[in-house]
Amino acid sequence: MKFVSGDLIHMSKPARLYPKEDPMNLNPKVIMMGSILFAIIIGWIGIVTSTVGL
Repeated sequence: MKFVSGDLIHMSKPARLYPKEDPMNLNPKVIMMGSILFAIIIGWIGIVTSTVGL
């Protein structure tokens, strides 16, 4: 079976392995709490390292 390049492109459509997912709708409150918690943890790491002197 001989394929012309145009037929080959037309015949083999790219198969979608995963169905299209809806974009994640993150709650802004969760993002805010996470960023505050991250800032507190980074601050405590800075305080501990400056106190201990690592």
